[in-house]
Amino acid sequence: MRVLAITNMYPSPSRPGWGSFVYSQVESIRNAGVEIDVLAIEGYRSRWEYLRAIWRMRRMIRQGGYDLIHAHYGLSGLVARCQFSLPVVVSFCGDDLYGHAGPDGKPRRKSLVLAWIHRQLSRFVDASIVKSEAMNSLLPRPEATVIPNGVDLDLFKPMDRDSCRSSLGLEPDRLYILFPYAPDRVRKNFSALRDAVDRLNNEGAGTKPIEILTVAGVPQERIPVFMNAADLMVLPSFWEGSPNAVKEALACNLKVVATDVGDVRERLVDLPGTSICDPTADSIAKGIRSVLADNRPARSRDAMLSLSLEQVAKRVIDIYRTLGRRRRSVLIVVENLPVPFDRRVWQQANALKDSGLNVFVICPKRGNYQKSREVIDGIEIFRHPLPEARTAWGYPIEYGLALFWQFVLAIRIYVTRGFDVIHACNPPDLIFLTAAPFKLLGVRFIFDHHDLGPELGEAKFGSGRKAAIAQKILRILERATFRLADASIATNGSYRDIAIRRGGMRPERVYVVRSAPDQQKWQSVEADETLRSGARFLVGYVGVMGSQEGLSNLLAAVSEIVNGRGRRDIRFVLIGDGPERASLESEARSLGISEWVEFTGRVPDADLIRILSSCDICVNADIATSFNNLSSMNKIVEYMALGKAIVQVDLAEGRFTAMDAALYAAADDPIDFAEKILELLSDPERMRRMGAAGQKRLNETLAWKHQVPNLLACYSSVIGPLTAADTHAAPPEMMPHDLNPSAKV
Repeated sequence: MRVLAITNMYPSPSRPGWGSFVYSQVESIRNAGVEIDVLAIEGYRSRWEYLRAIWRMRRMIRQGGYDLIHAHYGLSGLVARCQFSLPVVVSFCGDDLYGHAGPDGKPRRKSLVLAWIHRQLSRFVDASIVKSEAMNSLLPRPEATVIPNGVDLDLFKPMDRDSCRSSLGLEPDRLYILFPYAPDRVRKNFSALRDAVDRLNNEGAGTKPIEILTVAGVPQERIPVFMNAADLMVLPSFWEGSPNAVKEALACNLKVVATDVGDVRERLVDLPGTSICDPTADSIAKGIRSVLADNRPARSRDAMLSLSLEQVAKRVIDIYRTLGRRRRSVLIVVENLPVPFDRRVWQQANALKDSGLNVFVICPKRGNYQKSREVIDGIEIFRHPLPEARTAWGYPIEYGLALFWQFVLAIRIYVTRGFDVIHACNPPDLIFLTAAPFKLLGVRFIFDHHDLGPELGEAKFGSGRKAAIAQKILRILERATFRLADASIATNGSYRDIAIRRGGMRPERVYVVRSAPDQQKWQSVEADETLRSGARFLVGYVGVMGSQEGLSNLLAAVSEIVNGRGRRDIRFVLIGDGPERASLESEARSLGISEWVEFTGRVPDADLIRILSSCDICVNADIATSFNNLSSMNKIVEYMALGKAIVQVDLAEGRFTAMDAALYAAADDPIDFAEKILELLSDPERMRRMGAAGQKRLNETLAWKHQVPNLLACYSSVIGPLTAADTHAAPPEMMPHDLNPSAKV
């Protein structure tokens, strides 16, 4: 276990005794086997040091591989809670909950505001530690763990008084009262002690003159000498949490007079040589008289054995271990499709959940997915309204609204639930703008490279001066996304090459996770013969209906088959939706082929599998653009999962995916595409062999079960080992370099 301790109280050369109790606890926890680093905030120099500490914390989190943060004092806790990637423990110390005293001994009004903020902080951290039950009662929910600061019993122990006085140059014939603080600390109420001692000296209450011994700015290792040189210690404070000086004095068998603050009563009850007083000179003087007159043997050290540094460290480490079992969280952000309709994202979300992560998803409302918040299979989904762009001018509106909702929902999830990773799924390459502020807080960023932004823009907008400007902008955004990413996920080898050469990613930070259907779900079912409507053959297509999908070419090929070749025995079913669907339906009518082409729109998965299972072959008519040439299409592996032979345009990644499962037509040639459909339909045995080859390739190489280890390995590289047994990434299956189109990009 590795812990980052953040504290504004810690010994330094200029302040050797400042926060010595924090130092002692850190060292005792370290001695118990916990790796612990310290971020010390020198807030006494400037309040700006707390802002600077946030940046220092972020840098240490990125480099340190910590399991949690332990903040000491409320202000340090506010710094620690400026991130949600690690659980936070806050040890409240006293002043942070009570406030700081003014000249009259009462809390300053301004400090009470800060004390209220610190109390509310306890609602937003993973665990709170207080020093006493009195402090616990101040919290909005008194559920903190009470753990007083421990005592170094090897350091604080009885010593020879004469030797200690001699080493300090003190008079042997005086009676010394130890006040182990600076006299100007108003809350410690030194003036009342001074008046009490003056009164006792004037009364001649003691056989020896009484002198106050004040100690401030002394290294901790010298404090036991002062305690053993003194006759008693007085703590006249107005309030405390669990005063360390009282416990340290008791460990030295030193008599103690103290006000009833913090856990003092619990520590002093029934102990000889101790007295509880009010914070007035009369009551303090009375307590001193009582203690000096008490000649019973001192046995207070025995009462401190349960508060040894080792015992306290064990209790703190128990809290660490409880938080160490906290499930880490990931936020997946998708812009272009709702979840769980986006099957790739849904598979990833489930795989991450099964590996022990909490998973949240932000996505748009589309189609049947209109609930703003929904929990499905333990995955919490947040959806936002989003218009779908139909023109070039519509994209800035769509993307601007998407960024707004993504940022608003991400803040909501971060504050209320927290997450360790933002997993951004493009398009567009703008989600890095949502992730960037959270990177400053220590959240890791994984870029899931679904689509090539520049190539997709080229396919949509063509060429020309405006298109060239758009291309330049898209490349800048792509590069910025890669630069921000801690790791990148590529859908194939071509995308991996682009991430490395065009995106500047280190090869070991890019993981190939191909899209593949859930084979348990994607099982072929009995054919529904009614779908043929009397035709002999049924040809299927599934996918988005956009300009780059080549569906106009497919309709032209259908027209060639029906009108040109006179084949009326083949029916085509086109599944899906998109911006071009209406125009494609109109085009089918104008070509006179509506009777042989059915547009189903989006359908549930069960219907999709039933329809494709009923098809004789399936098709993919993508236009030969750079984007399509480099991309692996989900529809191809879905066809393969159902054992369907495929006719598709001859594109590099499409050929690499399907291999022997497809017959390849010339690019952008509807006539050749029609001929390949007819050729394949004429040979049932060939269809069977190609379908079997596709299923074999999927089972042995492309199936989702082969992709999950790479996904988990990506996450392990970013946030450390997951609970899943196998997070070892297999080497990516790459096409030969001379066939790899990304080598030319």
